[in-house]
Amino acid sequence: MSKLVIQGTVLTPEDGDAYAAAIRRNSDLSQLPAKLVAQPVTYTDVVDIIAYAKSQTPPIEVAVKGGGAHPATWASSDGGIVVDLSKLKDVTVLTDKKSVVVQGGALWGDVYEVLSKEELDVVGSPLWFVGVGGYTLGGGYGPLSGTHGLAIDNLLSATVILADGRIVEASANSEPELFWAIRGGGGQFGLVVEFTFKLYPSSGPYGTGVIVYPGDEMENVIKVIQGWKAGQTPFERFTINFSRSAPHWKPSIVMLPWVAHDENGERSKTVLKPFLDGPIKPVFQRLATVPNMLVVSHGADASLGTAPRRLSIRGTLFSDFFPELLLGVWQRWVEFTEGNEDVRSSTVIWDLTSPKKLAEINVADTALKTRVPHYWMVVQGRSTTDASTPTANDFAKSITSYVREKNATLSGTDLGFFVNMAGGDEPPETVFGEQLPRLRRAKARYDPGNFWTKGFPIEPARD
Repeated sequence: MSKLVIQGTVLTPEDGDAYAAAIRRNSDLSQLPAKLVAQPVTYTDVVDIIAYAKSQTPPIEVAVKGGGAHPATWASSDGGIVVDLSKLKDVTVLTDKKSVVVQGGALWGDVYEVLSKEELDVVGSPLWFVGVGGYTLGGGYGPLSGTHGLAIDNLLSATVILADGRIVEASANSEPELFWAIRGGGGQFGLVVEFTFKLYPSSGPYGTGVIVYPGDEMENVIKVIQGWKAGQTPFERFTINFSRSAPHWKPSIVMLPWVAHDENGERSKTVLKPFLDGPIKPVFQRLATVPNMLVVSHGADASLGTAPRRLSIRGTLFSDFFPELLLGVWQRWVEFTEGNEDVRSSTVIWDLTSPKKLAEINVADTALKTRVPHYWMVVQGRSTTDASTPTANDFAKSITSYVREKNATLSGTDLGFFVNMAGGDEPPETVFGEQLPRLRRAKARYDPGNFWTKGFPIEPARD
């Protein structure tokens, strides 16, 4: 076998710690032993990597790693090549300060660090360690989605390297079908090495923090959520966690607020008043004002730093915070985490961001199938032992299926799943819906040989 030579770095298992660091992922379950880890420093390096992989007999599988946050093995390969984009992470604000160019290996923390100095915002992940690439290609729900929509709604153009080695620009005016496909269709069409996003003036400072209620107040918490949601604006949101924390491990409802334009904390006091001074009282609260999204994105560092690294994630969409839906999940989660201490760090997360902006884009304009107002939720199945890992995986899968089915019953609409929180074994129709035939035609046009197989699989159309 010939040797892969690029301007960047090529690592093999013989490279010890450097190789081990390169194949490490956010979840230990998504780490696989690659034959080679290629770290390009130029876009032509990527072209050479593709050519090398295709020249081998048989061709070698290629996986792409941006942030490596997805708990599936989509960014890893057992015996193949991983294109590790970590050295392609430049972030450049254009002179008019209306857009930013981000290389495909950047994390959202890299983006927020640059934008914090310019007092600018972009629609990105609530967590700094999430990669820009995978997050965006799957749709990109974030704290600013209430005001500005999804990441794909703010994508102006992208530089994509195709399986045949061509480097093309995808935008509304150049390769528009590719531009359509990568906005919600995942990474099945090419390797995106550069994104250009819209920018906005910062909506900080942000009110943030934690509000905790005991589990026996679950029904009352739901009532407060329902009342608060009726007056919610796009400038405030919650992440709601079902979790157990050491040392007592009792089931708790943890509310993580985000309040924009909170200059001195007064706006948070007003917005969050129903949760702080209403019919129920939190057992713990800590609120603060932070200057920008860089600080917000590091808010969960302490808790994530001690969480078990055997992590599986599944998520789905739902239409509304139906009490029956939340209580059904709560009861199942309490029972599951009560019975096995190896999995008691498993959590259920609900995102309460104003959904109106999501529906302003016509469903035909991007590959994302869901453009009615909706919310998303995710189950993190965490286990401390190998023996309990399948149990945690099955729980995450079963809860998301329950939410999908229960929501369909309560709302009359089956919203299915979405790429960023899928595992890869869901029926494609439930992830892409009516967009699937067009995505298959785009796959046939831009990757007819099905070179890009990692991620959620889309078969090329054969007609």
